[in-house]
Amino acid sequence: MTAPAETSTTAAATAGDGTPAVRLTGVGKTFGRTPAVQDVTLDIRRNEFFSILGPSGCGKTTLMRMITGFEVPTEGTVELGGVLATGVPPHRRDLNMLFQSYALFPHLNVHDNVAFELKVRKSRPRAEIGPAVREALALVRLEGYGERSIGQLSGGQRQRVAIARALIGRPSLLLLDEPLGALDQKLRAEMQLELKKIQREVGVTFVTVTHDQEEALTMSDRIAVMDGGRVLQVDSPEAIYERPATRFVADFIGTSNFIGGTLRGGRVGAPGLGNVAAPEGHGVPDGTEVHLAVRPENVRLARPGKSVSGADGPDGCAVVFTGTLDQIVYLGSATRYHLTLPDGSGLIAEARGADGGAGGGFAVGEPVLAGWDPRHSRVLDR
Repeated sequence: MTAPAETSTTAAATAGDGTPAVRLTGVGKTFGRTPAVQDVTLDIRRNEFFSILGPSGCGKTTLMRMITGFEVPTEGTVELGGVLATGVPPHRRDLNMLFQSYALFPHLNVHDNVAFELKVRKSRPRAEIGPAVREALALVRLEGYGERSIGQLSGGQRQRVAIARALIGRPSLLLLDEPLGALDQKLRAEMQLELKKIQREVGVTFVTVTHDQEEALTMSDRIAVMDGGRVLQVDSPEAIYERPATRFVADFIGTSNFIGGTLRGGRVGAPGLGNVAAPEGHGVPDGTEVHLAVRPENVRLARPGKSVSGADGPDGCAVVFTGTLDQIVYLGSATRYHLTLPDGSGLIAEARGADGGAGGGFAVGEPVLAGWDPRHSRVLDR
């Protein structure tokens, strides 16, 4: 089914609370013989901050362009607020888009840049445009900036102007394409919190496309992780990090150590490392080839002959290896220790604090004990 070309999706603004802002059903996109997006089915809830996360070339931008209408799905359907949007042109969809470049007009001042959206859409009487612009600028903390030229603004201020322009028409859906990519690291961290605050205040569904894991974890209510044109997992930031569904997700979101082998009797038989204890309740059948994943912050270090007990339970670290410390990396808020295990594989431990916490005082080249509580690892069969 394809909606008529002039059908509007403004019904999304009045859809009931149970209707998702975006519903993708079996959506795919092929360019020639190359599939860019494959069989994506997901709901994006109204008034949530949703991130589509993945590496370059994973299909996330193509997926976003199908939501906006800039690309037509090869298969499947797109619904906005319960209304079929497949085939509806972008200007007839109740949404707006914020580009990484911001697309501001340098010859217009801040007020006229923000007002441009209303003037083009002709959605407000002329007398209402000025008050609406002032309200939008107040929302992004730019009161009194209306007469300034774009060239007088910092990068963060320019982004705020672009956000004000995108939201002044109060669309039901705002899509953001790598919205913080042009900012320096410190300003990006500030704007992550600012974007989330603005989203909560306006109550508009935000969908952002990014390859930055920290950005997605900080801002999102939920995240869809993509690779190879497919959505691998959709969940909260905490669940994505703590309970990744696949090895790719565990490796892409943050840092993980992986031990590969065959699962039998609650242990992973890893060549060169022996039988490594797995967590209970993993749900993976015996005989399956798996990867045991453990985050560096869950790995404890000690010198040989001393305890490697963790602080999380009486069993301490049931998994213990002797390795050689190859590298120490000071990160400010934490210290990372890179080890080589007996089979030649690498292992990363991370201790919080300027002195490396419990792992402080180690030297490159010395043997160390590395261990963890099996409850802090995860069995992945994909």
